[in-house]
Amino acid sequence: MEHYERLVKIGEGASGVVYKARDRRMGDTVAIKRLRAGGGNGVGEDGAALEAAFRREVRCLDACHGHPSLVALRAAHLDPYTGGAFLVMDYAGRSLADVMRDDGRAGKPFAEPEARRVMRALLEGAAAMHARGVLHRDLKPANVLLDAHGGARICDFGLSRPDTAQAGTSPLTPGVSTLWYRAPELILGSRDYDFGVDTWALGCVMAELLAGGAPLFPGRSEMDQLNRIFDTLGAQDVASWRGSASLPRAGNMLCRLPSPQAAW
Repeated sequence: MEHYERLVKIGEGASGVVYKARDRRMGDTVAIKRLRAGGGNGVGEDGAALEAAFRREVRCLDACHGHPSLVALRAAHLDPYTGGAFLVMDYAGRSLADVMRDDGRAGKPFAEPEARRVMRALLEGAAAMHARGVLHRDLKPANVLLDAHGGARICDFGLSRPDTAQAGTSPLTPGVSTLWYRAPELILGSRDYDFGVDTWALGCVMAELLAGGAPLFPGRSEMDQLNRIFDTLGAQDVASWRGSASLPRAGNMLCRLPSPQAAW
């Protein structure tokens, strides 16, 4: 990491902190993510969790390498002695969340051609990611980067993992994705969800673009989130949602919603 000069912190999330930096050898501007897992120091359980998270994120980034709508990994470094785990990526501009909060942009919808351009890039990136067997699981404006030329890239693969059906891995974790962009099946505890959770999140992002940065479903809790979803989409859809009644948390959540008949 001595090859990089840290400039400024540009983002922070559950899986790590991201800095804007300069490559001293090439002069390029890059983004460096320092991963963290439970505040560990590289030893014991936290160290093992950090290494597992590091290797999973590297595998997902490697699988998605080469697509213009997905952030590119340049280098990765894991130091078992200090507990440092670093990912060096292309610097691809500011996050969509930051752009929507700008004084000149706040509250103003993206023009339809601009929203179409951003969403086309994100949908193409998601399609490429899914074709390579990777679930992102945390798509939201903070994890979309906009460059100076209007291009958009998906970033932060900290919650990503291979699709269970393709990779033959263990059941998926339901408690992922930021609440406002979390698909109903995740709220209801599904452990065998698919690429649809990313598609749902992108639909929420598109609505936010067209609403001037106002989230489509700004829930205060999982129950409130689910109620907002069905208030908008219709509670009658519960009856036709195949398999919803068998989801782990369906008894606790769905029974508190209006019956399909009452919604008509």
